[in-house]
Order: sequence, then structure tokens, then C-alpha cells
Amino acid sequence: MEVDTHKVVDAPQRVVFELLMDPNVLIETMPGLKTMNEKEPGVYAVEMELGIPGLKGQYRGELRIEDVVPPSHYHLSLEGQGSNGPFFMSLDVALTSSNDAQTDLHYKGEGGFGEQSHFVGQKVLSGAGNVLIGQFFSAISKRARRRL
Repeated sequence: MEVDTHKVVDAPQRVVFELLMDPNVLIETMPGLKTMNEKEPGVYAVEMELGIPGLKGQYRGELRIEDVVPPSHYHLSLEGQGSNGPFFMSLDVALTSSNDAQTDLHYKGEGGFGEQSHFVGQKVLSGAGNVLIGQFFSAISKRARRRL
């Protein structure tokens, strides 16, 4: 599955970036993320539970936040094992702003669930990914507005 999407968040770039770097905020806003325990700086053991058909199940893995350039960029990678076999995600996250009131949050990368020979169908995975990303963007936007 390839991801290339963006959302305009009604908050300053610095505020949005701070929210995205806060593990407590990520647990509250990322659909299915149950725990996020720091193993070392930028590396977290994570537990997730997804309820979306085709992806439903529990997952454990490692999330890495690398190549951090505050407040404009970082790379997020996630990989592990779960009810439907292995999963992975690799995303470049870019934040840009043309004014102090809004931030364009752009995610671009790829991901997959399931055994190599039995990956969930592209349409199901893309649809589920879009739903999860949409929920995440909406939750981050709400948190950003509350912080202002």
C-alpha cells in the first residue's frame, strides 16, 4: 500500500510538530495504538489493536522516529508481528506553513500487512489506511485547536 496524503491543520507548525513528537498524544490520537514504551531515544515498543475488517487483530512491534528536523520533517517506521502476520510502514512526514495559523501536514510512504504471499488486497488495505489516517489527522487537528 502506498500513502501520499496531506491535511491542513488549523494551528502553527511548531504546535503541530510538538504534538506529533509526544508519545502520549500519539497514543490518544493514533487509531488502535494502545501502548508506546520508549526503548531508547526515538525507538518505541508498541502494541496496537485494529478493528477494521481485513486487518482486525492485535499487533506488537517497534516504532522508530528518525531524521528529525524540527519543526519541519521526520521519518517514521513501524514494523512487527500480529494476528494477520507481519506488518510494516515507512513514512516521511513533512510539515510546511505559509502563515502562523495553519500547517500542511504531508505523509508519504508505504506499508503492508500479512504474510508476503497473502498480503491483504490493495483495495482493502488502501481503504483501511485512508480511514485510519483520516481519523488520525482529525484527532491531531482537535488536539492542536485545544492547545491554542
